[in-house]
Amino acid sequence: MKKIISLAAITLLVVQLAACKKEEKAAIIKNDGLINFLAGNVSIVLGDNTIKANIGDKITQGMTIHTGSKSVVDIYFENSIIRILENSSVEVQELVKNLTDNKELTELYVKNGKMFAQITRKLIENEKFIIITPTSVAAVRGTEFLVSEENGKSKISCVSGTVAVRDASKENSDFVDVENGKSASIEPGKSVAVENLSDEDIKNIKKIKDDIKAMRADVKRKFEEQREAEKVYVEAIKDATKIQAEAIKGDVQEKDTSEPAGNFWKPHASEIDNYIILKKLQN
Repeated sequence: MKKIISLAAITLLVVQLAACKKEEKAAIIKNDGLINFLAGNVSIVLGDNTIKANIGDKITQGMTIHTGSKSVVDIYFENSIIRILENSSVEVQELVKNLTDNKELTELYVKNGKMFAQITRKLIENEKFIIITPTSVAAVRGTEFLVSEENGKSKISCVSGTVAVRDASKENSDFVDVENGKSASIEPGKSVAVENLSDEDIKNIKKIKDDIKAMRADVKRKFEEQREAEKVYVEAIKDATKIQAEAIKGDVQEKDTSEPAGNFWKPHASEIDNYIILKKLQN
């Protein structure tokens, strides 16, 4: 009898542990980003499928983003922004969120090219935002930095905050802190070389930041214009409906039975467009 009770207790414990593990696993969900701006030739690869990227597309774990010549794409995540520059390839290796403690885990792989990252808040303990290249690993808490991977050599340029950088070819290599205004050059088998940002680096990074700022302003302006256009369109429909109602009321008063009651007039799209133009001219 005691053996039966013991077996039952063990079985119950195993079931409870399995349920706990399932619940813990379920707390980790896939996160996503959103393409807010792009120019030129940008594509998204997922498995064997390649599609042309568009503004509003979601970016999820497992996707690779390619940019062509004179092309650029901005991707917004919940607490970070990245800009992938021309002739670059970036894979989203990890993009998840723990719902239990609201922590994010992000890992991007820059196979080649350049990518600018802007972390909009300081990451908390056990959160991560890591950029990996074939030659380097860059871990951040909250900062702005540019990653470049070309010809088997990487360069991490820190604009603000601090980036911890190490040689990717050595699994147990130590991280080197790269502070604001510094850059680190990494080549396999060589020590991480840290130096001041060059005038050219500062100029290029400033242009990237200015472009992102201008893009934000442009997105906001277009949103406001769209909202205003929708408001004017609604006013046009309301006025057209009012005119229609008055016309029907007049017909009823005159007892004109040439058309059955309820045969409502619907404004043509061109009439509404003309109304909108007139409203704009009046304003």
